[in-house]
Amino acid sequence: MPESPDAWKKIKLDFKQLDAEGLTGSGKGKVAMNYEFCIPANEKSWKQVQKLDPTARKNSGKGRVGCAPDQWLVIGSTHQKNYQRVLFQLANLPFVKVIQPTFWE
Repeated sequence: MPESPDAWKKIKLDFKQLDAEGLTGSGKGKVAMNYEFCIPANEKSWKQVQKLDPTARKNSGKGRVGCAPDQWLVIGSTHQKNYQRVLFQLANLPFVKVIQPTFWE
């Protein structure tokens, strides 16, 4: 699949807040940032995502990102090797419309 530079526009995370390990914060209080996106609710799409992002987990509900009933909510973590590349590859998938930060409340 050809890579589109426009894929970066789908990623709504602030990379300036993250260090090389994908962590945010300072000192010993550093934490990973979670992100979420929707995929079609089928195994083929899920397998593509799993191949790119080992941190990806399927969740129920629509999340902040607003998944439709025929979609699965996927949450991943920036705390992984080459997280920016992983995010770009996910955003490059034609069925991923936007990747937003997850805010746990």
